[in-house]
Amino acid sequence: MALQSGNYIIDTDLTNWAVGATDAQKLAIIEAAEDRVERVTKDIFYPVSLDLYLDGNGKNRLHLNLFPRILNVSRIDVYGVEMSSSYYTWDDNAVYRDVNVSDSAELSWLLRQYRGTGIFPSGINNIRVRGTKGWPQKLDFDNLAGTFEGAETITGGTSGATAQIKEIFETYLLITGRSTTNFSSDEEITGGTSEATADVDNASGAVNNPPDNIKSACVKLCEYENDETLYTVKSTKRNRKVY
Repeated sequence: MALQSGNYIIDTDLTNWAVGATDAQKLAIIEAAEDRVERVTKDIFYPVSLDLYLDGNGKNRLHLNLFPRILNVSRIDVYGVEMSSSYYTWDDNAVYRDVNVSDSAELSWLLRQYRGTGIFPSGINNIRVRGTKGWPQKLDFDNLAGTFEGAETITGGTSGATAQIKEIFETYLLITGRSTTNFSSDEEITGGTSEATADVDNASGAVNNPPDNIKSACVKLCEYENDETLYTVKSTKRNRKVY
């Protein structure tokens, strides 16, 4: 049978599938468990599209009141007009005016036009924010070995991920015998007999890498769906089967 994969676990993470369970049944159980974990944690542990219409507040900071967190913002529109990306930046929960940007003629016009003191003029659904939210993916390199120079592209892992070594803090980076190592974009990595460190940038071919406790929770929920005698559940309501 084909491998049934959710966003966090795959069917081979479980050992108690019912005899004769179909691929569709396995996938339904996996997806139901992952959905339950996301609803309980109010988080999504992989990147998803962000596209929100918000009410402007006349200020320089606009909270998105968002779960999960902001990963990046690719565009902000004010009354349908794209705002220059040099005007704003963001953190996990809000977009706000970049304190490093000086008052240009265009920005001054924007503030005067809407008679506000901030870049997000008051209004109803007049601010559109687009980008991604959730958790970043990571590079998957299994048994990566070799020496790497700055700006060199490295490839490896079951995902076939690639990355570029951006900066090296020793004469060269030596990585050997590393097993199942995940790297995030801009993450500092260390390894090899030289114990050199480097930053990784320009990640592509990345894979989802949720926290171990999230994966464990998904597995346990699936196992319980397959066999309710495995775990004691403190609830007066009986969980409904998904098939």
